[in-house]
Amino acid sequence: MMRYTRDVLEALSGAPSSEAQALRWGEVLAALAAAGFSGDYEGLLASDEPVNRRGRRASGGGRKAAALQFSEATEMGAWRNGDSGVHQAIGEPFDQCEGVEYDEDDSDDDYDGILKPAFAVDGEPDFESGEPLDGFEYLRRVRWEANQIPRVKVAKIDLGADRKEQTPYMPEIPDIPKCSPDLCASKEWEDLFITYFSETRLTFSELDSSDGPSVSGALKNSFKPGSSPKMQIDPTLTMIRSMDAVSRATMLRNYTDMIQTFDTLSRNDCLWLFALCVAVQPPLDAETCASLRSLLRKCATILAVKTDMDDEVVMLSILMSISGRYFGQYEK
Repeated sequence: MMRYTRDVLEALSGAPSSEAQALRWGEVLAALAAAGFSGDYEGLLASDEPVNRRGRRASGGGRKAAALQFSEATEMGAWRNGDSGVHQAIGEPFDQCEGVEYDEDDSDDDYDGILKPAFAVDGEPDFESGEPLDGFEYLRRVRWEANQIPRVKVAKIDLGADRKEQTPYMPEIPDIPKCSPDLCASKEWEDLFITYFSETRLTFSELDSSDGPSVSGALKNSFKPGSSPKMQIDPTLTMIRSMDAVSRATMLRNYTDMIQTFDTLSRNDCLWLFALCVAVQPPLDAETCASLRSLLRKCATILAVKTDMDDEVVMLSILMSISGRYFGQYEK
């Protein structure tokens, strides 16, 4: 294998003469025909109007058409090898097809150029023979099927029809129940409480990040994610600080799932939910946000059946303000 620079190849593109070049290509084609490959390469010399890789017709045929196709293949090979200035050649060099012209008309005639088959085949498909016996028969059937497809397919959609379709696997989530206006928290009270709750979270965050007394290992092991969230004792600051961020979010989700079957909430339940909401760290993941929405719905459901003001109404209002207002789970 010999290596030639581009300048040398351009200088040898017409040597020794055009007739000698045509004779050389004739010998190559004859050798291919003797090997049984003539049908695949007849277009190199017989094509009057070849199509380049851009899908446009290029003027000039015969020897220049063959040179164009082989030069493109050589340039692509050099690009893949990371060689932009040196070409590899075997045997005689060829013409670089200096007189190539492109059709710049962007009319509908370009449609056929865009859809030009990568492997052109002749003849009609033989469907009666069963499965295609070779690649050419397969390509004939592919081209036949492509010809049956219209260039443009327009879908007719009736936008005026009322379509109330819902996939069956999506549950129908009811609206948040409405409670009695006499038991609902006022806007002024919610604003004041949210301010107090924000200050409480800030104070806890500063205390949690400070260097405090260490917590015993036995106490830390008692708050593992996935453990039973039901606590018979009231939460303390030491208990909450003994849990990491993942354990706090997990326990909040577990506790919320547990109260879904309750008809009422005890003071201990509300204390634990309030403490976990104070300690849970942002940003909240999707599961924790969904758990807070469930907490809001459960509190609203219990509050909707209440008729008299009592301590449970106050605790439910607090939890609804936290989950709905502070964590943004109120439905718009």
